[in-house]
Amino acid sequence: RQAAAARTGALKSTAELFQNFAAFYAKDFDWKNEGISVRLARRAGPQIPVHFVVEGGKKEIAPTIEDPFNLTKNLGDFMKIGCMDSLHKEFGRAHELCARMASLSELLEPWTPEGKRLHKP
Repeated sequence: RQAAAARTGALKSTAELFQNFAAFYAKDFDWKNEGISVRLARRAGPQIPVHFVVEGGKKEIAPTIEDPFNLTKNLGDFMKIGCMDSLHKEFGRAHELCARMASLSELLEPWTPEGKRLHKP
């Protein structure tokens, strides 16, 4: 019974689950050929139309994220190339911080693009 729980992640701490989450999206997930679906709860190709982003002569596939409340809607449709670059960098940053056992406060530190300042209220 414990072996089955370990396979499903039931014995993992919240920190371990987050570390695995960050590592998966930073290293393993195929952003061009896989879709994100809470409904399916497994790896699969996109179940909804893929969204292409073209900016400044650069063409990329936006993440395919199925809206669990509207299965025909891709939540990645709004993303621009700069947003996608930031998303990949942030997953990489989270993975790196988790791998070196950084503190939670460092992990939660607000990220800002290079050359820009964080506006505080």
